Amino acid sequence: MKTSRQLGLVMIITGATFWGLSGPMIQWFFQQTNMSSSDFLVIRLLLAGITMLGYLAFVKKQNILAIWKHKSHSIQLVLFSIIGMLGAQYTFIEALQYSNAVTATLFQFLGPVLITIYVSVQGRSFPSRRQFLAVVAAIAGTYFLITNGSIESIVLSKQAILFGILTAVGFAFYTIQPAPLIKKWGTLIIVGWGMLLGGIVLLIFNHSLTPQYFTDTLTMSTFAMLLVIIASGTLSFVLYIGSLKYLTATETGILSSIEPFVAAIVSVIWLKEVFGAYQLLGGLFIIIAVIFLTTPDKKLKRRIAMEQSSEG
Repeated sequence: MKTSRQLGLVMIITGATFWGLSGPMIQWFFQQTNMSSSDFLVIRLLLAGITMLGYLAFVKKQNILAIWKHKSHSIQLVLFSIIGMLGAQYTFIEALQYSNAVTATLFQFLGPVLITIYVSVQGRSFPSRRQFLAVVAAIAGTYFLITNGSIESIVLSKQAILFGILTAVGFAFYTIQPAPLIKKWGTLIIVGWGMLLGGIVLLIFNHSLTPQYFTDTLTMSTFAMLLVIIASGTLSFVLYIGSLKYLTATETGILSSIEPFVAAIVSVIWLKEVFGAYQLLGGLFIIIAVIFLTTPDKKLKRRIAMEQSSEG
């Protein structure tokens, strides 16, 4: 049990680091090309999904179609693919394009607070004092992040705010919803199908991808960066969702706290991003909100135990 928990901790910390790095890399990619977010996601999801499922089918000799024989599991997988995998990635990239990598990551970081609220509602008990303070800190942080201290001069566009909020919801959804499927079928097959189906759904509404389009859009450096983004993002999802086998959704959400730190450091050093003082304060408040949740009291420990029993 102790070894499994340590493996889960390594997986979530590594996955969060890769995701923190991927934000600035994606921001750089869009600064260097005119590729749309939907085009980018079609390529990213299809390539990653095909690679992962191909590895399972031809190297591991697994029956990747077995899950489709179970109607309820198939429905859950489709929901995860469209709402969780595609929804979370699309809203994150849109938030990033309308703001920047750090802001999008901080919005995503509100997910653990939503998860905690969800667990409280599911457990039908009032949040503890620490949880209440975490929610207050998260709300205050979001206010400063959006307004930079002045409601009369909102620094983020309506699109950035909308997609930022949807990013937080998507984060919470893909953390909680696939946990039972992963315990039954394993991480790679759920993430692989999630990416492939998400990419197919997006491709249906996207007809701009042609060989000429790639030639006109990508250079050697941007193509290389695209491959690195796909590899790191896929590994991030696999490690993040895979950690749910060994940790609870609440713990996994909390331990992803290094994402905004990594994104901020890389953005400032590499992309020369500059943030307002109140925006930095807002980011700090959001991080503090999650830190409040890293030292659970007896009430929260009981809820985590309830979550573990319900997932088992």
